[in-house]
Order: sequence, then structure tokens, then C-alpha cells
Amino acid sequence: MRNSKVIFALLAALLIVGMIPAAAQDEMTLVVWDNFTRDAEQEMIETLNAMFEEANPGVTVVREAYTTDDLGLLLPRELSAATGPDVTMINQGLNNMAALVEAGLLLPLNDYADEFDWWSRYGLGLHARNSVTADGAQFGSGDLYGVSNTAEVVAIFYNKRIFADLSLDIPTTFEEFEAALATIAEADITPITFGNLDAWPGIHTYGAINHAYSDLADIDDFMYRNEGGTFAYEGAVTSAEQVVAWAEAGYFSNGFEGLDNDNGALVEFTSGESAMWLAGSWNSGSIIDVMGEEAVGFFLMPSPLGEEVAPTIGGVGLAYGIGANSENPDLAAAYIDLVTSPEAAALLFEQGFLPAVAVDESLLTEGTLTADLVNAWNTISAADKVGHYFDWTVSDVGAFIQELLAGVVTPEEFVATVDEAYQAGQ
Repeated sequence: MRNSKVIFALLAALLIVGMIPAAAQDEMTLVVWDNFTRDAEQEMIETLNAMFEEANPGVTVVREAYTTDDLGLLLPRELSAATGPDVTMINQGLNNMAALVEAGLLLPLNDYADEFDWWSRYGLGLHARNSVTADGAQFGSGDLYGVSNTAEVVAIFYNKRIFADLSLDIPTTFEEFEAALATIAEADITPITFGNLDAWPGIHTYGAINHAYSDLADIDDFMYRNEGGTFAYEGAVTSAEQVVAWAEAGYFSNGFEGLDNDNGALVEFTSGESAMWLAGSWNSGSIIDVMGEEAVGFFLMPSPLGEEVAPTIGGVGLAYGIGANSENPDLAAAYIDLVTSPEAAALLFEQGFLPAVAVDESLLTEGTLTADLVNAWNTISAADKVGHYFDWTVSDVGAFIQELLAGVVTPEEFVATVDEAYQAGQ
């Protein structure tokens, strides 16, 4: 790991000499909401906030941290108030960012993107995920309403010791992956950690399998609500059958229905009770805190269709946006410029995050979890196989997946239910 104090000193020097320009001299407060709630994330964001205050004398950053779910619940009300946040992280999709745009609660950022050259931070296809039409009817096009500083990929963390003990290699085919699941289960070890108490982890677990079985163009049409978009595409039912079969085979955590993600699932995996965790890259900091960089690896789910790279859930993380009622939008834009900058990416990388901007490969240490994460992101990005989170377009999909896994509905009924909600615009 790199020395964060050295990185802080270098970045602070850049701020002082003006490479990241100061935007204020008068006394003022900038209210920022984010979702950095885990212990591993606190030092990173507080360091960035201290940098901003040093670069902007007289400015105090007042930070409030919320879970992603709480942000979704609170933002519609709080952004309507004069006391709401100036800058906030926003989840993407029709039910979050687009709904706030429709209500007139976010500022379009195109002019700031031109001024600060945010467009060059990553590809336009990824900026599309933070873009919404002015009427809030469609995301994936229209004006820019957010800028992200992290990238995400949902794939498979694995315990290297368990793999070595069972003489398992990283699977390169879907058949090898399923054979590994059976071998691990036969050893009385949980193959895949899964905690679905809060419903959203199921969006990742089922969604990852769905992506592997599907054409990304079909998923794009569904997510962006393009003409003819439907959830009843080839692969949806097959992947639903697959996730049910894995549950019935005991490949998921015992009692996964009542296991929460941020505590129960994390503890199960980091304590060595399971061999793998199909989860998002944002969990890496918490995993590294317990297990270190070299005890855990990360690999992409192999394609059951024989593709070299399977479509994989991922993209840029929650976006920073500016409240339409902010009295200091220019200052807010300067804050977003700092926390999404290539310079800040060095600190994000130091803290185990996967930055949205490219990471210099010379900084990677072979055999570490961080290197695996960066390589996974680079692989799906280069292959144009970056997928989506289904709740961006169907808000209740997590609950529908819970019903599927509980046996309340069949795979065919599940797909029909999701598509019905989708066609109804829910």
C-alpha cells in the first residue's frame, strides 16, 4: 500500500500552488451529503474535505453521511428546502436521479463539465449513466446531472487459502465455475456468501447471473427504456432458473434471507466461513482491513455462452450533483472538481477504492486484491461489457427477486412480474 500521508502532502501542495483552483475567500458553509458510511471510507473523504477547505480559505465543509437507501428517501424532501445539501451523492436511474431532475431539484452540469473538462475523466458512455432528459423521462441521454469519482464492478471475491486447500484454480469457463461450487460445497464450506435481508444484494447476485446469460444490447434497451425494451429478453428466465438452482443446492449462505450485507455477509466472508462473495468492488476496503491485500482475489464471472468477456454489472459509482436551490453552485462545482479529479484518484486508490479515472498500472502490485479489481474494471471497460443495476429502472426488482428465491413465484412468473412493472413505468 502507498503512504497516504505522502499523497496528502503532495495533493495539498497542488492545491496551494493553484493546480486545483481556490473558489472562495469569504466565510461560507458548503453542505455535502455522501454515502461513505463504512469505517474504511472515513479517512479518505475527510482528507479530501480538508484539502478543499485548505484550498478555499473561509469555507467550511459540513458533511453528512447516509446509506444509499436513506439518500433515496431523504433527497426529494431535503433538496426542496433551503437548508438542503449544496452537493450530494445521487443514485442513478429513473427512480432516483431522473425523479429529482423531473422535480427540478438538480442543476444541469454541462457548463461546469465544459469549464473543468469533466468530459475527459472517463468515456462518454459512462457519462451517459449520469445524464437525464430535462423532463426526467429517460436516463442515458440529455444533460449531465452528476459526476462520479469511483468505478464499480460486481464480480467474485475469493479466499485464496480455501482455493489452495481445495486445489482450485480461478475458473475460466462457466462449467469450471459450477464445478468449483460443487467442490466447495462437498467440503462443507459455503461456496458463495449472500445476505439478502435488505433485498438490494439480490439485485447484484441475480443480476450478475442474468448479465452473463444475456446480450448486453437487450439489457441496455431495457435499462434505458428504448423502444421495444423489455425484461422478457433471452437469458432472463434461464438466469432465474440458475439462481434458484444454486439456492436449492446450498451454494449460498445458510439463512441468506435473514442475513444482512454490510455486517453479516461481510463477517462471514472475512472470517473464512465462505470461499467466495459475489459482491461489489466497493466492499474491498472493508475486506482489506480484515484480511489484507494478498489473502483475497477477485475475478469476473465466466460466460456460460462462451464469450471471452461476459457482460458484467458495473459502471461509475454514485454521482456528485448540485442541488438546484444551492446558494453556492460555483463553489459546489469546485468541490466536485476536486473529489472527482485525477489527483484525488490517487488518494482513492490508496484507500482501496477503484477510481473512475484510469489508474497508472505501475502503481499496481501483482497478487493483490487492488490489482485484481483494477484489472477486472479495465477488462470489462475495454471490452465494452459494462452492465447495469436493474433497480435503476424497476424500483421493486429487489423484492421480486426475494419472492423468486423464496419459491413464491416460478422463474417464468418472476420475469413476467418484472416486465409488467417495467411496462407500467414502476
